[in-house]
Amino acid sequence: MRILIVDDSHAMRTMLRVFTGHLGHDTAECPDGLAALEHLRELNDYDIALIDWDMPRLNGIELIRAIRNFPEFDGMKTLMVTAQVSIEKVAEALHAGADDYLMKPVDQKMLAEKLRLLGITSPVS
Repeated sequence: MRILIVDDSHAMRTMLRVFTGHLGHDTAECPDGLAALEHLRELNDYDIALIDWDMPRLNGIELIRAIRNFPEFDGMKTLMVTAQVSIEKVAEALHAGADDYLMKPVDQKMLAEKLRLLGITSPVS
């Protein structure tokens, strides 16, 4: 499966890339929502985007809303991966079109379970 990691933290992108690599997935990375949207418009072959909330230029909520406005991305899942932990933020992300929500700090087991629930990783991973 192909995963796009969108986070302004280089360390977080690296950690998520390592975790998803251990699960057998191919990844690409973008440092903010605008770069991700531009990348997706050029290369639309991702199964899921792991999206941080707080980023410059285009934040995670704005990116998810933009993704949901383009029919060519209808089959792509979005997982909000963020330190925003209030129930209101979770509801906002889901209302914007996120398929699920994962709170930081993230470990590989938690990420694997979310990906499994979203149909991205098989149960044996």
